[in-house]
Amino acid sequence: MNKVIAVIVTIATSISVYSQQNPVSWNVTQNNSIIKFDANIEKGWHLYAVYLPSPNDGPLPTLFEFDSTNAYFLKDSTIQKDPITHFDADFGVEVSYYEDQAFFKQQIDIIKKSSFTINGLISYMCCNNETCIPLEKEFSIIVNQD
Repeated sequence: MNKVIAVIVTIATSISVYSQQNPVSWNVTQNNSIIKFDANIEKGWHLYAVYLPSPNDGPLPTLFEFDSTNAYFLKDSTIQKDPITHFDADFGVEVSYYEDQAFFKQQIDIIKKSSFTINGLISYMCCNNETCIPLEKEFSIIVNQD
């Protein structure tokens, strides 16, 4: 009976720790027509790239979603710095990821002449040697046109 309780406590603790853990901190900024997404990644963790060699297999890519508005539109696709790419035996495919830091950019064309807000969501997956965690981070940027 004590072993069953110990296993239940261990599982509950693990779920609680992983549900609260976010090994990536994001800094989202805007300068003129460029939105920059800077990610600081905890040691021992990987953040997967936007563009993966096998997008239908393996880990989830990092995605940047923007709420629709008439104030701006996205120009081209998200730019990412060159990731580390290698075959991952756990996923069975080549993967592309970042360690320590990652930098992404999204160019926009600004239409509105006055200040407005850009809202969106970053969806991403982080893995270490033991587990993978899918996460989301909302962002909001005020664009001043004054």
